[in-house]
This record gives sequence, C-alpha cells and structure tokens, in this order.
Amino acid sequence: MAKKPKFTPAQIKKKVEEIQGVIEQQKRENQGEHFVSITRAEIEKKLKRANSPFITIQGWSDAHPGASVYYLVGIVNPDPMTAESLYVHVWVGAGNVDPVVGTFLLNVDTHFPRLTQPKTFGLQLASGAGTLLTFSLKVPTATEKTNYMGQSCLMHLNNNDVGQYLDRGVFVFEVN
Repeated sequence: MAKKPKFTPAQIKKKVEEIQGVIEQQKRENQGEHFVSITRAEIEKKLKRANSPFITIQGWSDAHPGASVYYLVGIVNPDPMTAESLYVHVWVGAGNVDPVVGTFLLNVDTHFPRLTQPKTFGLQLASGAGTLLTFSLKVPTATEKTNYMGQSCLMHLNNNDVGQYLDRGVFVFEVN
C-alpha cells in the first residue's frame, strides 16, 4: 500500500506561496554579506518529504582571524500543528556532502566552536510561522586565511526519547 502524501497538490501550492511570503520577510532582516534562500522547486520538494519544519534562508559574513562570522538561519513550519523543542546546531566542517546524519554531525573542525540555539526547551514555531536565529561564530586568532564550510543542522529534540533530524544547511565563509 502506497504511503499517503503529507500534503495534497493544492495544499502544496498554497503552502509554497505562504512560505515565499515568509522568505521575503526573512530576507529583509539579513545583515550578512552573503545570502541564499530556497527556491519554489526546493520548497515543493521539502513539503513532499516527511520531516519538517525546514531551513528557508541563510545569511552570513566573512571574518578576520580573531573576529566572528555572523550567521543567520531562517526556519519555517508548514505543518498544521505547532512545532516544539526545535534547535539549530552550527559548526565548521566538511560534512554537508555526507548523506548519513550521524557522520555528518561528527565531521567537525575542532579549531572552531560548536554553537546551539535557542536556549533550554527550544523554539516553538506555530503552524505557518517562520523565524530567524542568529549566531556569532568566533574565528580563532591563529586560523589560516582560506575558505571554511559552516554547517547548520535543524533538529527536534526530545528530552525523554530520541530526537529527530529535520534539515541542514551549508555556508562557505572566508577568513581573510
């Protein structure tokens, strides 16, 4: 028996339009030098998969050794219910190409910090709502001047059971 899709084609069309409106709002708040957002086709693809909420935009800056990389991540909840206990984990490493979540999360450049937001008990995101989280990723003073791959992972955590991987993003920043 075929699995029933999460959303009907009509619901997907409506949600794509709603999410594009959220993305436009999120774009206006970006303060980074660099910016990417998901396309209409990527929104449709993400709506057809099982795991949501998901990442919609990313904005970031480059930095000098000893300074900080600004990173902004946008999230949207297309589901009919409030999403709770959401967290974004940010680090530096080359794991984005790894399709296995466990090893993706372990691919870490230990020279850089690992950051998680928001605070205890996580983010609550109402149905149809979007939000932004900002990070300040400290670049160690002895860091070589080159490009680095920042990673972000959106997760739903469960204090009493196994959490759920929801989405990931990558942002390439320059230490100059």
